[in-house]
Amino acid sequence: MNFTITPEAVQAYKKYAGFREGDCYRLYVRTGGPGAGGLFYAIEKSSQNEMKAGDAVFEVGGIRFFIRASDAWYFEGGTLSHNKYLGEYGFEFHNPLLE
Repeated sequence: MNFTITPEAVQAYKKYAGFREGDCYRLYVRTGGPGAGGLFYAIEKSSQNEMKAGDAVFEVGGIRFFIRASDAWYFEGGTLSHNKYLGEYGFEFHNPLLE
């Protein structure tokens, strides 16, 4: 799977969300949201025991992230980054394949 989590994003998660080396998080997509609804990207703390065969696994800055095979197409070709000028709200997901 072609997906990038930048080191800057991981450092920001450590600073603003208390992520620590050795932690494991699942990236996923949910439906819903304000107005008429839609999709949004989410992250939740998990354990390595929750990972399944076929999940894409990424380790950056000592933190392990995984994406279920069923969500992979939302993330394929994308990048999770952080804009330091936006502080704790500066997490950005960009995927040119979905434009």
